[in-house]
Parts: sequence; structure tokens; C-alpha cells
Amino acid sequence: MKNKTEKLGLVFFILIGVIPFAAAFVYAILYSFGVIGVVNDGFTLEFWKAVTASGEFFKSFAYSAAIAFVSLLISVGGALWMTLKFRNQLEHRFLSFVSYLPLAIPGVVAAFFTLQLFSKGGFFSRISYTLGWIDQATEFPDLVNDTYAIGIILAFATMVLPFFVLLFMNVYKNERIAELSILAQALGAKKNQVVRRVFLPIMLQKTWVLIVLYFIFLLGSYEIPLILGQESPQMLSVLIIREIKQYDLTKISEGYVVAVIYTAVVALAAIALFLPKKSGRYET
Repeated sequence: MKNKTEKLGLVFFILIGVIPFAAAFVYAILYSFGVIGVVNDGFTLEFWKAVTASGEFFKSFAYSAAIAFVSLLISVGGALWMTLKFRNQLEHRFLSFVSYLPLAIPGVVAAFFTLQLFSKGGFFSRISYTLGWIDQATEFPDLVNDTYAIGIILAFATMVLPFFVLLFMNVYKNERIAELSILAQALGAKKNQVVRRVFLPIMLQKTWVLIVLYFIFLLGSYEIPLILGQESPQMLSVLIIREIKQYDLTKISEGYVVAVIYTAVVALAAIALFLPKKSGRYET
């Protein structure tokens, strides 16, 4: 009975997950090579040459990777610090509810909140004007739609940090790090040595797969960069949708080229991540 259920689940996974994705990927490949498409005449490499020659994809990829890395670094670092310093307080029902509330907020809502708070006409700009810190709204620093993607990073960190706090709290309990820390101190280790040689290694070893997956997730995020990002460079998903949806039909194939390259990179990263069997991985 169990084997039949597993086989049925595998069949549904292939029908619902694998086949539609594979069909969409093949369609994108054919479109990128000019085999299909409204104004395409046949197989050509011109669209691939145009994308690689412009360099916009590589700039967008580097820009997206930098934003995802900084956002993840802030989120993971903040979550580790909160777990280390405030784990007892976070177990209280009210504080737990407040700290995990951002997990229920959709990305588009988080983006609009960030826009309303940090834009030049937003809440903090008005507060600064009322307090006399600025004379007009244009003097407020660019925190959204800015070159350094501060607004995007703030929104990402707000959404991701609570997840890692919850994850690290579970790891802390399941791996009995409190007992290991006491044992290490009894053997003569100092507090900073316990953090560096017990707390951090166990936390990162047990959760590194989820950290990498969240990096991939942030790399391909769409709603938040669309609302809070700048015109150029754009994050990958925004760039792909912009190219595919533009009015110039001759440029649509270039959008599919970008989509194919990005999908291939993510697929190879996922294969490299999951194909080898890693021991000690934390499961949720």
C-alpha cells in the first residue's frame, strides 16, 4: 500500500510539476533560437549574440546576486544573533507572534509598506520634515528605487529574517546546543569560543541547504524588485518580464534567451545542491 502511494505521488509530481516546467522550458528554448514566434523566420543565433553582446543579462545577474547575498547575510546574521541573545524571550507567546508575523505578509504587501515608509513622500520623510531635519521632501535620502537597492534589501530582510529565527530556534532545541555549550564551558571554553566552535558550526552545518535555497529564491524574486527597484540595472525576473512583454516583437526572443540562461543556471545549481547525498542536513 505504501509503495502504491509513493508511486502515485511520483506520478502526480511528474504530471503537475515536471511536465509543465519541461514544456515551458522547451518552448522558451525554441523561441530563443527563432524556431517559433510571431515574427521569427527560422533557426538563428542572432538573439543569443545580441544578449551576450549587450551585457545587460550579466550586469543584471551580478546585481541580483549582490542584492540576494547582502539580504541573506543580514537576515542570517540577524537571526543568529537573535537566537543567541534573545531565545528565551522569543519563546513567549506574544513576542513570538510579533516576531513571526512578517512571515504571513505577501511580498507585494511588504513592498508597498516599504514604499510608504521610506519613499521621499513617505512616513519617515514627513516625520523628518516635521522635526526640522529636512526643509523639503527632495532632501530625504533615496531609500527606494535607488542605485544601492536599499529598499529591496530592507523588504527582503523583513520577510526572510523571521523565517531564519524560527529555523535556528528549532535547530537550537533539536541539537541540544544549550547542553553542549554548558559542557564546553565546563571543559574550560570561554563564551566566545563556545559561540565560534559550537553554536555557529552546528547552526550553519544544519541549515546551509536552506540558506542556499533562499539565495536562489531571492535571486529570482519579482514583486519586490518591480516596486522598489530602479530602471537600470534591474533584477533578473523584472528584466525577463520586461523583455518578453515589450511592444517590439523582434525583441521578445531576447527575453526568452535571458529566461533560458537563468533557468539553466538555477537548474544546475539545484542539481549540484541536491544530487549528492549530504549528511547532517537539517530537515523541516
